[in-house]
Amino acid sequence: MTQSDRQQRLLALLKSDGVSVHRLLVRLTLNETVADDLMQELFLRLSQSIPFDQAKNPVAYVRRTAMNLAFEWKRQRKRSVAGSLEEEPISVSQSPEDMIQQQEDMDMVLNALSELSEDARQVLVLHRLEGEPYDSIAEQMDKTSHQVRAICSKAIQRLRDVLNDDSASTSETQS
Repeated sequence: MTQSDRQQRLLALLKSDGVSVHRLLVRLTLNETVADDLMQELFLRLSQSIPFDQAKNPVAYVRRTAMNLAFEWKRQRKRSVAGSLEEEPISVSQSPEDMIQQQEDMDMVLNALSELSEDARQVLVLHRLEGEPYDSIAEQMDKTSHQVRAICSKAIQRLRDVLNDDSASTSETQS
């Protein structure tokens, strides 16, 4: 497939599914401006990606790449700006204190998600954040619905363990 053909295929796919991919990036980064930048980076990466040409399910490939970009951004941000609250608020109908607390909670969960395996992270994001049914996720991941449920269950337990470890270490440092 030529570069031009790949770009046309990608443009068509982003036209049909770009809004949902952007919404996913906003949810994962908690920042619309960052999501816009990541959408551009996503297009650039995919327009040069030979594996994208060979993907059985191009939409799933795009979403997985978008998730990886978001978690890559979070890891880089965590290294460079630890504990910053410069993101845009999640909701403007709450008090400032509630918005900060919700943003901190969401940031903590997203950081914990980055410690999970790629499959576990993908299942949790698609099922819990995007509300996709297990059957749809199974199709995207080329797994059975039962396997996806098991991955989700283990991922939730692992996420709880990571969050409990984080909160325990936070309370120890504050003592």
